Parts: sequence; structure tokens; C-alpha cells
Amino acid sequence: MTALEIDKAMYDIVTERYNDCQRRLDAVPKENKAERKALIIEREMYGLCNRAGLLWYALDPRESCLTKRCGVIGRILQRYPRLNKVFTELDEEELLVFTAALQAEIFMRDQFVHSYYAELKKAEAAMDFESVFELQIKIGACESVFKAWEEWRVKKNLYTGMFSEGLS
Repeated sequence: MTALEIDKAMYDIVTERYNDCQRRLDAVPKENKAERKALIIEREMYGLCNRAGLLWYALDPRESCLTKRCGVIGRILQRYPRLNKVFTELDEEELLVFTAALQAEIFMRDQFVHSYYAELKKAEAAMDFESVFELQIKIGACESVFKAWEEWRVKKNLYTGMFSEGLS
């Protein structure tokens, strides 16, 4: 598979979740405010995965976007020796494949999900149930995307198990 095909597949996985969430939201009566809020938070996390993780708002040309994402991942991976070792040993073409397959997840974990878990721990200790509610939804949405991406990578035999031991 080419890096562009992988990039599109990662986007499609998230977009499917986003659209499913929107359909569920559309079916919930306006009076069910808590359920609607939960679905809106979930939907927006899927949007964040596509916008921030995959930089999908930068549609043209996707090749340039992948090159830009290689630079982003290169800076982040310095904090994760195991993944960085794999990354730094790749040739230019395989760097794009690695980036297309893993960069969004690495970025989302590093820039968002790790802090969400830390915030959740604090919110639970403070018995801040509103924050716990929102953070559990945010974490759950991201984790469901990560799981779907990994399942896809397993089917394609492409950089599987890279997160099984964490990002170290």
C-alpha cells in the first residue's frame, strides 16, 4: 500500500465513526440534553482526530501534508526511544508509510490523551463528576479510534503492536 492509500484509510476509519455518531445524535430528542452533550463531545473528538491527528484540513496536496507530518512525528518521537529507533532506520519512502500509519495516533496520544488521563485522575480525586463525564467520553472516543486503527494495521500487517508496550 502507498502512504496516500494508508492516509485515506485512516481518515475513512475516523470519518465512519464521526458520521455514525452524528446519526446517533440526530436520533436523540432535543430534550435529552445529557445524551446529546455526550454525543457532541464524542463526535468532536473524532473530528479532532482527523483535523489535529491526520491534518485532514490540509487536503491539497496530501503528499505535502504527509511530509509535514513526518517532521511533526520526528520531533515527538525523540521522547519515545522504541518508536524513534524504528522511525530513524527507515528510508524516505518507508518514512511516509510509517507516518501515514502511525503519526496521527502518536500525536493524539502525546498531545491529548496522556493529558486527558492525568486530568481524569485529578477530576476523580476531586469528585468533579462533570469533568469525569467529559474526560471519559474524550478518552473513550480516542481509544476507540486507536483500536480501529490498530485492527486495520493488523489486517494489513503494517506496523502492528507498536503501542502494546506504550510509547517507550
